[in-house]
Amino acid sequence: MDLFTSLTSQDIVCTVNVQHNCIDSKCTNMCQQRMCQERIVTVRMKAVVEHQPTPHYFLNTYSIHNCNLIQMAIPETL
Repeated sequence: MDLFTSLTSQDIVCTVNVQHNCIDSKCTNMCQQRMCQERIVTVRMKAVVEHQPTPHYFLNTYSIHNCNLIQMAIPETL
């Protein structure tokens, strides 16, 4: 099984933004991360979700300008 596939620019018809599915991936762990202010790391901390690896993502095909191209690529079973 190949982990990567090479494409040419002619193979790409559009770009999409996908969001990680924390609920189904069970991302419940939190960690502390230093905050940056104007590109400088500060001593302030913030809670950050530790995401679990998953192949599941959210894609909203009805609110973007190239939804017809994306809908053609998605199987009807989804």
